[in-house]
Amino acid sequence: YLGVRQIRQLTMVTPIIEDFQRLSRQCAFPWRDFWQHCIGTAILTREVMSIVQPATDESDYVAGLVHDVGKIAMAWSFPDHFAEIHRQAESGARELVEVEQEILGMDHGELGALYLEQYHLPELMIKSARFHHQPERADDHQMIIASVQIADLLMRNAQIGCSGNYVEVTRETCLKASGWRVLFPNEHDAEAAIARASLHRSLERLPHVLEGLV
Repeated sequence: YLGVRQIRQLTMVTPIIEDFQRLSRQCAFPWRDFWQHCIGTAILTREVMSIVQPATDESDYVAGLVHDVGKIAMAWSFPDHFAEIHRQAESGARELVEVEQEILGMDHGELGALYLEQYHLPELMIKSARFHHQPERADDHQMIIASVQIADLLMRNAQIGCSGNYVEVTRETCLKASGWRVLFPNEHDAEAAIARASLHRSLERLPHVLEGLV
């Protein structure tokens, strides 16, 4: 399903994926569902970007894949904090980043960016981790990061996999995401409507695809 070029791109992050597998044993968490969220976000990121502009490489896919790496780094580095954060987050009453900031003093976006910087990975991946909730804050690669934000929210709205953030994401939340304004500055852009319809079809087939991958 991924294709040769995407597999080639994934070799760049193989050390990180190996870390994912090792680190995720540190804490009890629905890691399989988390992987489904990450891979589904990666696939949808590519779908969003392909509507806006032709792909030149597979970096958008990998940016979507590693956007939540900070949660794994947190589970390894601060297991007690991680456990408490997700105990509180499970109620769905508060946004995950709010709980993280309160308990740890840092959210998973910033922690993930610091982790990726240690591996000297491309700036796009670092900024995707840091700004995937607020793509408009990125000073570069805004379109790809906006695509990651939208893909992330769509996955949560469809309840495919588990991101660890249990706050309900409504369809209205998805439509109001700041990433749409980055991708389609014209508020009445017909392409945005076409994109949403296309992404809805992609979401319908994703659960079957992910069952075969994860």
